[in-house]
Amino acid sequence: MPDDYAYINARVKVMRTQLMTERRLEEALAAPSYPEFLRILSEGEFGEDLGEATGAGAGLSELDKALSRNFYRTAQRLLGFADGTARKEISALLMRWDLLNLKTVARGLVTGRSAQAILEGLVPGGLLKRPLLEAAVAAGDLSGAAQAISVSGHPLAKVFRQAVATYVNTGDLLDLEIQLDQGYYAQARKASQSEVLRRYFAQEIDLRNALTAVQLRGSGQGNVRYFVPGGRKLNETDFMRIVGGDTSSPSPELAPIIEAETIQAAEAAARAQQLEKTRGLAMGDPLGMGVPADFLRRKEIEIAQLRLIGRGKYYRVPNEQIRQELSHA
Repeated sequence: MPDDYAYINARVKVMRTQLMTERRLEEALAAPSYPEFLRILSEGEFGEDLGEATGAGAGLSELDKALSRNFYRTAQRLLGFADGTARKEISALLMRWDLLNLKTVARGLVTGRSAQAILEGLVPGGLLKRPLLEAAVAAGDLSGAAQAISVSGHPLAKVFRQAVATYVNTGDLLDLEIQLDQGYYAQARKASQSEVLRRYFAQEIDLRNALTAVQLRGSGQGNVRYFVPGGRKLNETDFMRIVGGDTSSPSPELAPIIEAETIQAAEAAARAQQLEKTRGLAMGDPLGMGVPADFLRRKEIEIAQLRLIGRGKYYRVPNEQIRQELSHA
């Protein structure tokens, strides 16, 4: 397996042709029923993953598992193209979904959500397999979840265990989430050998810090421990200033987030900017990490859109309402 991106990116470009086109997505949206939606999916690359989802009595749980299998299989296929430095860098990208899934598990257990509801929110595209995440959810509490994850030897297992311990002491879920962010980005930055990828992660960190600052603004809960090191356009001083109530941005790129009137608007601005940055990375780094990063983001969006359409068809939601929800996926 190669340690450079020439071969990897050539394979990724082939995989990109297998993503749902706008036309196929419209066909799925236009399906008159949930079974017809599944039939349309089965005609493409999702066919081998649907399995139980098309069986008698199957529902959304089976669809979620099928989409998760597809995302995980796709991610592992991409990782299988690489070796050496390239493999470490792609692994660092994939761990982003492990980070998101660990947060989803933690939030669900803390807020008392059902196991099924937690599992429906997972997108296993990283290095943690779905059965391991299911075991963490089945543990029923954070300590049990941390123990379930620790047996995997995953790079974030120790960070998760430490973050859970912090939550037990403070009772603040944000402490847990920020500690997970700090641990993930420390490892991601360490794995990044190219300046392009280091800049990409720095941009993600800036967006995360900007969102956290907006979330805490005016709450009186400002603390530098909520700051994630590694960004380039928002420092600790800027962070604390925004948390204290200031709405001025240290960077034009972060202004739509920091100047947003609601946290929902700030999150939407951050998503749009991250998608733009990822696409720009692919165009600006066609022989490097940009192509895999852009592909993974597109795949994530595809899975999210199909989940939304599937739920809409299952509950017979009007197409226009589904279309509105798709604009936020």
